[in-house]
Amino acid sequence: MNLNYFVRLSYGGVFGAACLMLLTPVKAEGVKQAPEISDRTSNLVAQNVTRVTGLELNRTDDGLEVILKTVTGSERLVPLILPQGNSLAIDILDATLSFELRNGVTETNPAPGISRIRLNKIDETKIRLTITGENQTPSAEVVPSEDTLVLKVTPEAATAESKPDESIDVIVTGATEDDDYNVTDASVGTRSDTPTQNVPQSIQVVPQQVIEDQGVNNVTDALRNVPGIVPSDSNRTLFNNPTIRGFGGGFDFNIDVYRRNGLRDGQGASNTGDTANIERIEVLKGPSSVLYGQGSPGGIINLVTKQPLSAPFYEVSGEIGNFNFYRGAIDLSGPLDKNKKLLYRLNVAAEISESFIDFYDRDRDLVTPGLAWNSSDNTKLSLEFEYRSVRSLNDAGLPAVGTVLDNPNGDIPRDRYTGEPDLDIQDTDT
Repeated sequence: MNLNYFVRLSYGGVFGAACLMLLTPVKAEGVKQAPEISDRTSNLVAQNVTRVTGLELNRTDDGLEVILKTVTGSERLVPLILPQGNSLAIDILDATLSFELRNGVTETNPAPGISRIRLNKIDETKIRLTITGENQTPSAEVVPSEDTLVLKVTPEAATAESKPDESIDVIVTGATEDDDYNVTDASVGTRSDTPTQNVPQSIQVVPQQVIEDQGVNNVTDALRNVPGIVPSDSNRTLFNNPTIRGFGGGFDFNIDVYRRNGLRDGQGASNTGDTANIERIEVLKGPSSVLYGQGSPGGIINLVTKQPLSAPFYEVSGEIGNFNFYRGAIDLSGPLDKNKKLLYRLNVAAEISESFIDFYDRDRDLVTPGLAWNSSDNTKLSLEFEYRSVRSLNDAGLPAVGTVLDNPNGDIPRDRYTGEPDLDIQDTDT
């Protein structure tokens, strides 16, 4: 059974100042979906798909003003609203995101009573704006505008005080999606932002929400979420290239397994590959990795880094664990000018830890500043710098015989370090 929602749009006069949307659930069956788009460029033009070039948020006395910018002369955006818990899911048909917004936009705590605003692409002709309230569902009204979609958002749900002059009935069909976990698009399969369901390859994405929920602080542990990938050594080594579908391990096939934002990164997992500046991890399995030239026939791993945000964002985190594990991280972002053309982001992480292995301890630091200049709606220049420092022993682990399997010469203690601690210490900066 499909659950559909009835949306009533009311206008007061020809050029009314607000559009009030009241939602009443009704049941419907057999709702037909739009056909899949196979040729992106030609079909977008043929179907008059409007391109959204920017998201602007302005605080007001009673809430927030949300503006979706479009190219001058484009078709007007028509929002369809669907409540989901304490959120409003606003679907916009015949619309897509511009290249600079291809990964979506997320704004945290933009106004009191509103915890998050998320703009992302559902498919080639539909985008979704999700407005999440802190304690209850916010309300949204459409303000008429020529070339933009303007929404007046208030934290608490409002009710109509006057009878509408005229109404338009629209039937909306939608399914609940969790954008934090369900990443629909990836660039690793085509080198362009494409829905994974339209790419005939095996692609898996480890989103940032999974990395945060699991408390993962290195790439090797994050890749345990992907079937067919296993570590080649213990996570106490300085260089850990994974085995993908049986290929790799060491530095044979997998010397070029990592990409960073689509570009070759020979140091992708060196120094344990900290995740403090990683937005998500994309994995393309199989010989399709030839798309990137030399690499592993088992697959390619693309590390997508965190990008500068147009709204101020500040986050400080800390962790304490076994074996004297201490870790702290900060994540700062926002605009550097009033026009929000020049943006910055800074991720810093520092960690110290010991291990159940004798003599083993590790200190590592990460600093990753970045700048983004949006010179126009279609042009963006990004500059990223990364500094990593690690000081630790390079422990590859113990053999199976004597630890897991029987050894006629006796068992090997699992906390045994077989090297010379004073000589094996590694101090690297990259």
